[in-house]
Amino acid sequence: MRKVQQCAFASHPSRKQHRCTSMNLIAKLPQEERGLTSAEVAERVARGETNAFKVQVGRTYWEILRDNLFNVFNFVLATLGIAMIIFQDYLNLLFASFSVVMNSIIGLVQEIAAKRALDRLAALSMQQVKVWRDGKLTEVPLSEVVKDDLLPLEAGDKVVVDGVVVAADSLELNEALLTGESDAVLKEVGAKLYSGSFVVAGAGLMRATAVGAASTINKLSATAKAYRHPLTPTQRYIANLVQIAVFVMLIFGPMTIIGGFVVHLPTIEIVRNAVVLVTSMVPQGLVLVTTISLSIGALIISRQRTLVQRINAVESMANVNVLCFDKTGTLTRNQLHVTEIIPLNGAQPEALHSHLQRYVANLATQNRTAGAIAAYVGADGSNAVKQREIPFTSARKWGAIVFESETLIMGAPERVLDPEHDAAALQEAHARAKRGERVIAFARSSEAPTDSALPEKRDALALIAMSDQIRPEIAQTIAQFKALGVQLKVISGDNAETVRAIAEQAGMAIQGAYTGDQLEAMSAAEFADAVREANLFARVEPETKRKIVRTLKAQGAYVAMVGDGVNDVPALKEANMAVAMNDGAQIAKDVADLVLLDNSMATLPNAFERGKTITQKIFGSTRIFLTKNFFTVLAFIFVGFMALPFATTPILISWLTFGMVNVPGILITFGLLRPRYLANFADDVMRYVLSATVVGGLIMSILYAALYLVLRGDVEVGVIELAARDEARSGILVFMTLFCLVVFWNTFGIELFAPQTFKTRPYLVALGIALVLLTLAPPYFLPQIFQGWSNPRFLVFAAAVVAAGIAAVALHVLYQSRQLEQLARQA
Repeated sequence: MRKVQQCAFASHPSRKQHRCTSMNLIAKLPQEERGLTSAEVAERVARGETNAFKVQVGRTYWEILRDNLFNVFNFVLATLGIAMIIFQDYLNLLFASFSVVMNSIIGLVQEIAAKRALDRLAALSMQQVKVWRDGKLTEVPLSEVVKDDLLPLEAGDKVVVDGVVVAADSLELNEALLTGESDAVLKEVGAKLYSGSFVVAGAGLMRATAVGAASTINKLSATAKAYRHPLTPTQRYIANLVQIAVFVMLIFGPMTIIGGFVVHLPTIEIVRNAVVLVTSMVPQGLVLVTTISLSIGALIISRQRTLVQRINAVESMANVNVLCFDKTGTLTRNQLHVTEIIPLNGAQPEALHSHLQRYVANLATQNRTAGAIAAYVGADGSNAVKQREIPFTSARKWGAIVFESETLIMGAPERVLDPEHDAAALQEAHARAKRGERVIAFARSSEAPTDSALPEKRDALALIAMSDQIRPEIAQTIAQFKALGVQLKVISGDNAETVRAIAEQAGMAIQGAYTGDQLEAMSAAEFADAVREANLFARVEPETKRKIVRTLKAQGAYVAMVGDGVNDVPALKEANMAVAMNDGAQIAKDVADLVLLDNSMATLPNAFERGKTITQKIFGSTRIFLTKNFFTVLAFIFVGFMALPFATTPILISWLTFGMVNVPGILITFGLLRPRYLANFADDVMRYVLSATVVGGLIMSILYAALYLVLRGDVEVGVIELAARDEARSGILVFMTLFCLVVFWNTFGIELFAPQTFKTRPYLVALGIALVLLTLAPPYFLPQIFQGWSNPRFLVFAAAVVAAGIAAVALHVLYQSRQLEQLARQA
């Protein structure tokens, strides 16, 4: 537990001299209602009335265990394994289960290690909650809040437990996460508050009434309470492929078993055939490689002070081509200070100073702008008594405090000043905005405003000019984004000229600019064109920010949104990837995929580059895994229709998978091998996989039929016929191994028809040959272990090599022709 400075505003070192809203509110409560004592807290802890829960980053341990062990594929294989145990076929069981068990163990170990590391990093951004205890404002971890604790509420705070309002000062909440309604709701004393809502404006005190499992947010279902992004494109592809594979397995598996009994195969042979089909059809190792790659990527990126809260954000970073962000806190340091106050309409400095003191001292909460003004005028508010307040919001663009004799108003010049009477002041504000200054208008009125409309009669008192420093690293960051091909768009609530000036100083070339009012006046088609062409949007309300992001997505962009405030939350939730600053509003961090722990975008380009690297690993692994699975299954189907014995055995197919698929997959996953650049999953991965499936499946089935029929014709029917079958299977293993070698080399940029690639990557050439030897040498020297293998005679071996060569040529021609066809269509 940590003591909090009892009079502290959020934006300036001299904030100590100003009254805290929390202190003002608690002073109005009876002494016995000003928070719990340490003894009362201890009593509630002993009764278990705490908000104890564990912060979850990524998947839970149970989800990791479930997905690695308890899935349809493992259940089916386990059932077949039991049958193999019954028939005492232990050797086939060992080989068939080896890859599955190893995949599961490696997956569990790596994911658990990555999760533990991410959990430790997550503690850096763990939410601390302010509570009143023993008459002092202190900070405690969220899990240590107890029932009846007294919690202060200010703009940007998330309501972390259920409670009731005991004091309020213009307190407005957004309950959209619970009700679906985005309009702010005014909360007065006695109103119930529900966890999951957040404060939009004003301030208040609430007493916790339901904590932990009893709070609303924890009663909701996992779907309702958690904000989740949809799967990334590659995750959708792989998930769909696995579902299709499982569906096909559930159809052909029973057909294989029934067909075996129809032709009176031995039961153990039927089980072996079913194992071959299952292990060949479902790319379970691919799911493992994908998950491990994302987990390791999340860990590496998080070490760069960029906390990955959702693991699929790793791939999202590789897909982002549009990045939207506000200028405040990204282009600038968000450390505002007043440079000049310009009196208007003959306002006297002394009277103006007094008005400003009264205004800032009576704000329910002070944002950075108000804090900078308070620091400049030295307000203490000792003689200020307000009747009510209309808090400043991004939607209103102004705020007002109503006193007995007058109303003071502060906000955007174009909203507060009268265009006719204050034309000169508006011109001055415009000129200063062009220099990159933030300009605030200050006015008074004898009338009280409504919640949504300013009083018609207003007297302008002053313009307040403020400045903020540009981040020194931002120019380099912008250049890095350009190099990555990421389009940048600034979406800000500030004046358009201010934003333009600062963006240009930071190194951005402004290609078009619109204000929120201009956008809202457009038709849907005009809005879409403006969003596509422009890269600066100013005076934009939260809902318009969301519409901009949604429109970009509809135009095919993969959008990341960087935000730190309550006003950014709708856009953050709409974006494909949400990024929040660690010092931002808690609700912004809660919906974010990434949290920038150092509050700087400078770490994002490296994170995006790392995301691309991880995605390339997944693409490369997918090529290798799916090609082997698809072409072997297609061949098995063809062979089955020809009423021939199965073309391989559990031992042989498992050993092939280990040597030519799992080993490269593991080397890719741990960064020891890096595939060639594969730009697009559909074209560079799936198009190649389908081409290889057609070529490999057809040639393999033809080769097996030819070998089996020729070899069987040379021997007598009976036991020796089985030797012919096994020799044909051996030839098929040679073919599959060599065809997988072609796929392996192609995945790493080695082309059989481009000899220079062999010279530039000799280590990959050597590795490919080593994998072939790893796969074929053990069966050759230990045929008694590898059931279904019979050392092939020279002609069988030569036939397999020639068939692999023909397959390599056919694959090259087919894939290249499809690429040329695609290029022709694009042209």
